[in-house]
Amino acid sequence: MEGKDTAGNTGTVSRRLKEKLAVEDIYGVEESEEVDTEKIEDCEIIDTEGNVISSTDSSDIGDWEKRHNEIEEQREKIRNRVRKTRSGNGVIREAKPKPTISDTGHKQVGVYARVSTKSTNQVSSIENQTRYYTKKVGDTPNWTLHEIYSDEGKSGTSTQHRTEFKRMIEDAAQKKIDLILCSSVSRFARNMSDCMTLVRQLKSMNPSHPVGVFFETENIYTLDPDCKQNLSIHAMLADWESANKSRRMILSYDQRICTGQYPVLDLLGYRHTKEGELIIQPEEAKTVRFIFLAYIGGYDCDEIAEILTERERPTLRGRTDWNTSMVMNIMSNERRWGDLEARKTIVIDYVEHKSKKNEHDRVSAYEEDHHEPIVSREIALAAQMVKKSSRKMTEGVPDFSVIHKGNLKGFVSICPGWGGIDGSALLEIY
Repeated sequence: MEGKDTAGNTGTVSRRLKEKLAVEDIYGVEESEEVDTEKIEDCEIIDTEGNVISSTDSSDIGDWEKRHNEIEEQREKIRNRVRKTRSGNGVIREAKPKPTISDTGHKQVGVYARVSTKSTNQVSSIENQTRYYTKKVGDTPNWTLHEIYSDEGKSGTSTQHRTEFKRMIEDAAQKKIDLILCSSVSRFARNMSDCMTLVRQLKSMNPSHPVGVFFETENIYTLDPDCKQNLSIHAMLADWESANKSRRMILSYDQRICTGQYPVLDLLGYRHTKEGELIIQPEEAKTVRFIFLAYIGGYDCDEIAEILTERERPTLRGRTDWNTSMVMNIMSNERRWGDLEARKTIVIDYVEHKSKKNEHDRVSAYEEDHHEPIVSREIALAAQMVKKSSRKMTEGVPDFSVIHKGNLKGFVSICPGWGGIDGSALLEIY
């Protein structure tokens, strides 16, 4: 359909222009109708309430159509360039196959094995892993066993205390290892962040010599570019299992405390039975009594530690070298005078293994006269008062006596430097 120029008095709007501007919707005209261009030069769109929501004029229409045509021309040029492209005469070089655990190149293999406790049940586990992987590497023609790295009694939530693991990573950094074998993701790391970081580190710390880890249970080889999502899922599950295990242990501890089944451990002077009873060890008990009495008698912790070292008195672990904190810890443990406090501290981060004093954060318990004491409650109380004092008592604890005559009759004389004394203590001593 043809029409006069928009500058004329009358004319028609082309079908294409009407479609772009949706004139039929805006002005309520049919496609076949002729529209006076003078009437649409300055048009307004009005809503049902009579408010102007937009307006257009012929110059806007012209600019829009010009930009549209320019874009269409650019698109057509791109199409023509692609159509006219000819296949080059260069040689196409295919990419190398994705790395797999079955690659034929020679590999120096390191094996990592870990168990979380030193219980007798897990001794066989680490030995079986060692024998299994020694045979597996020996049966593979292009593999040579470099070393088996094993951590016993180490948690997988952190690498901080896993000395063998850290040594293995260092050997990989020095290009001594090409491949690491591990039975499962959870043996390698139970912390998702650590697992993914270490895998990336092994792959990229020597770009020309990447080190892959093969997790046999999950059949994951970390140098395979398609393994990332699969590894992330299994690392997340291992992390979740650690968190869940921590929650189970907390709940178990709560239940044991609430039912009076307090967890007990060996300590200097005591050994525990399977039933949770603490049995005094006579020879070790002599050391404990000496510490309390010497402290009350005026010796400080440094001097007591020096005496015990000179006399080669054994600690719980059989050592004969003592220090101040060891002496103080023995005097501050309520089990030495027959009481028992359960859950003094709590772990606040199962990954970092950070703990703090339990200030009613979780269930705890304190039971007096739980077992036979090594020292009397009175001796323990005196030692605690000396500890709280102003440390001016160089002659030990003074004698207490009640004044029987004079204006101070009925009063008790005490050493002015004894800052730890209070009313309740005087009543117990009296």
